[in-house]
Amino acid sequence: MTKKIGIFGGSFDPLTYGHLNLIERSSRLFDQVIVLIAVNTAKQAVFTLEERQQLIQEVTSHLDNVRIDTLTDGLIAHYYQSVQATSLIRGVRSGKDFEYEASIASVNQTQVDHLETVLLLADDKYRYISSSLIKEIAYFGGDVSQMVPENVARALQDKYQTSQNES
Repeated sequence: MTKKIGIFGGSFDPLTYGHLNLIERSSRLFDQVIVLIAVNTAKQAVFTLEERQQLIQEVTSHLDNVRIDTLTDGLIAHYYQSVQATSLIRGVRSGKDFEYEASIASVNQTQVDHLETVLLLADDKYRYISSSLIKEIAYFGGDVSQMVPENVARALQDKYQTSQNES
């Protein structure tokens, strides 16, 4: 039987409880889940790839079938092909997300034949969470502890305190 490999890709800047929930749920659906930290050319990152990798590793260490990798250049569709994945995993919070993810899935299929995308609905308690909102709240010293794991909240606080002290 073929090993079922799912790739959950994103910038994860920062990792949220919504992301973690999807990773944990995916780990029950797939033999292996690769959390693929990718560079988003449209966004200015708060954390380096190495910092994101460390933060995610810390909160997923209890999941034996989850590994973390990075993609710094190239398409996720080509990475999918190179690791012989069976599915890309994407989270959907709203109808707007669904339309966006459906478009991305169609484009990915133009790059790799038979590339499958699995859409998982966000848990109700995490639907309002977005990395952009978290960064905004953290930047202004707000409490993000209900939205991100403790290690991520500390890292955000440290990152923004350091950058504001340098200003």
